[in-house]
Amino acid sequence: MTTTRAALSVLAVILAASQPLAAQAPDGITKLIDTALRSGDKAGLDVVLRYAKQAHPQAAEAIDAQVAAFRTDSSTQTAPPPPAATVVVAEAAVPVAPVVAASAQPAEETAHAQIKWSGEGELGAFTTTGNAPGMGLAAGLKLTAEGEDWRVGLLGRADYQETSDVVVREQYRFSVEPNYKFNERGYVYGLGQYEQDRFQGFHARYSISGGVGYSFLTGDNAKLSVKAGPAWRFTQLTTGMDESVVAGLASVDIKLKLTPTISLSEAASAYVDEQRSTLFSVAALDSQLIGKLKARLSYTVQYESTPALGRAPTDTTSRLTLVYGF
Repeated sequence: MTTTRAALSVLAVILAASQPLAAQAPDGITKLIDTALRSGDKAGLDVVLRYAKQAHPQAAEAIDAQVAAFRTDSSTQTAPPPPAATVVVAEAAVPVAPVVAASAQPAEETAHAQIKWSGEGELGAFTTTGNAPGMGLAAGLKLTAEGEDWRVGLLGRADYQETSDVVVREQYRFSVEPNYKFNERGYVYGLGQYEQDRFQGFHARYSISGGVGYSFLTGDNAKLSVKAGPAWRFTQLTTGMDESVVAGLASVDIKLKLTPTISLSEAASAYVDEQRSTLFSVAALDSQLIGKLKARLSYTVQYESTPALGRAPTDTTSRLTLVYGF
């Protein structure tokens, strides 16, 4: 009997030893679960646990035990912050810092990069007919700042001529024009302009206008836009009198690229009021020389319907200039 009991005891020990122990999760899965627990992201933790148990069903009890142990520890002490440099997934380190840095660009730099700047400087000679015939020097400067749906243009031009040490032509023209696009082709504009030309009968003329415009052509090889609106003009005449009138303004701008190196442009405007009308037109032919340098041949016509006493109504100016774009 004693021998039989001893044999049964040995058999029970052997059977107990042969039972499989609860399977443990792989080391990489354990680290992944630990990272998810420390992140505090409940939804992310649920996803990690679900897929970990599907991949290793025999380790489900060990996974639950790991979660329970972590939550027990967290109830008595503050959990340390999650790792900032890497995330361990199945024993593979995936750097995350570069991704965060790439998405943290300052908003100011992004906004600045969207502004497009352009311009050109012009210098050469001219010959004129009308109130001050002869030859002289011509200079011009144009600047444009353009955003996604707005644009501001600055334009300055000067013609100067002396004959026998006597100034016979001194014409200056400056303008600033902001506009805002309300759809792909339509826009509203504002225009401020200053002119000086005593040989046409005025010391200074100020013009302010605002209205709407529309771009009929917007391609790289052909551009066409028109605009119109009310205007106010204040003129200081050489006679000593001042004029202040309400007028209407209409203008058209055309640009055509004839060949890769030759382009044609036309800018015409008309101010019309009860006392006088001013028509202004500039046609230009540009030829690319080297890089951003080009030659320009232009022809300007300015007509005053009611010129000052003794003045011709029409002035024409032919210019040959070098233009550098930037």
